[in-house]
Amino acid sequence: MTKEWNNESADGERNAVKITRDYDYPRESVFRLLTDPKKAANVWGPEGSVKYRFELDPRPGGAIIIHDGDSERIYAKTSGTVLEIVPPERLVVKTATTATIATGGTDPWEALQTVMLEELGPKRTRVTVLVKILARGSFPGGVEPLEKGFQGGWGQSLDRLQRELG
Repeated sequence: MTKEWNNESADGERNAVKITRDYDYPRESVFRLLTDPKKAANVWGPEGSVKYRFELDPRPGGAIIIHDGDSERIYAKTSGTVLEIVPPERLVVKTATTATIATGGTDPWEALQTVMLEELGPKRTRVTVLVKILARGSFPGGVEPLEKGFQGGWGQSLDRLQRELG
């Protein structure tokens, strides 16, 4: 598995995070783990997070709902809509998250998240995640902490994907 990330989209657009990983598994298997509602719950989200609720309806207009946190409380509530799904090539979701922040309050943000799967060979797949931050409320520190959060969260999700694959 190779890893790569940066905080610009392919065309240099800011407020975006791009993460790329290569896997030694067929594209259909990788896509299934990312989109099967029962299996995807083991992949989506950062390491160590507790899923209090996970729903994924993998069709255009379908909902995605993720409530996660630590063992004591929920710290992020994410909900969104599947905008596009092209098996086994692409999944596009628009999400809105309200998260508990260090000051004890909450702060909302919105993001467009695109997961692209490229077949590199019969048993090799490149997964590229592009997250475009659309709105960020008054998140402390501006957009940079959100970029780092998405980079870390998706990075850990892709690590979990590797473990689930095999």
